[in-house]
Amino acid sequence: MHAKHHKILGNEWDAFESNRFFDLPAVFATSFRKPLHRALSQFRFECIEDRGCRIKVIEKWWEHRKDLANVYTWTFTDKHVRKKIQAAMDDASVQTRRDILGQALDTVAKFHLVMVMEWLAYAPDHVRKVLGFEDTHPLTERVRPHINQYQRDDGQETNKLGAAGIAKASWSPEEYLSKEQYKIMSEDLALDEILTDAARRMFLERVVCREDQ
Repeated sequence: MHAKHHKILGNEWDAFESNRFFDLPAVFATSFRKPLHRALSQFRFECIEDRGCRIKVIEKWWEHRKDLANVYTWTFTDKHVRKKIQAAMDDASVQTRRDILGQALDTVAKFHLVMVMEWLAYAPDHVRKVLGFEDTHPLTERVRPHINQYQRDDGQETNKLGAAGIAKASWSPEEYLSKEQYKIMSEDLALDEILTDAARRMFLERVVCREDQ
C-alpha cells in the first residue's frame, strides 16, 4: 500500500494473516454470503457462463474444487491451516475443529466492518460511520461482473435490497442441487455455515446497537 500509494487494498483468495495485518493502520472490512449460495454462484460464474471452466456438472466440479471447502474458515485462520481443516473434517477431532473455528471467529470479530451480502439494504448508516462514504447507493446497485461476456436477461436490472433482492437471478441450492449433492456440499461447508451465522449476528448487532444508543 505504501509502495503503490493505494488507499484501498482487496484480497479474496489468500489467508488473512492476523498476526501481521492487524498491526497496520488500516480499516478492515469483509463480507459474507451464505456458503452454499456462494459456492453455487461460483460454479455458475466459472462453468455455466464459460469463464475458463469446462465442467458443466456441479458434482464433478465440486470434486475438483475441494479448495473451496470451508473457504471462509481457512481464510480467517492462517495460510497453513487448509490441510489441517480438511483432516479435521475427516476424523473425529471435535477439539481441532473447535480450535480452528474459534481462531476464525476471533479474527472476524476484529474487523471494523462485517457485511452480509443478503442484507446490504440495512448497511448504509454503518458503512458511512466506519468508512466515511457519503454515497452508499452502490451497496444495493446490482453489479454483474464481466457483463459483456454473458448477458443475464432476468428482468432484474434494479436491485434495492442487496443479494436478497435478486431471487430471480440467483440459483437456489435447494432447487438446483440433488439431495445427495446438497448433503455433500453442506458437510464440506459445515464450519463456514457456523462462521457465517456468527458474522450475520455481528452485522446485525453493529447495525442496531450503535454507540449513540
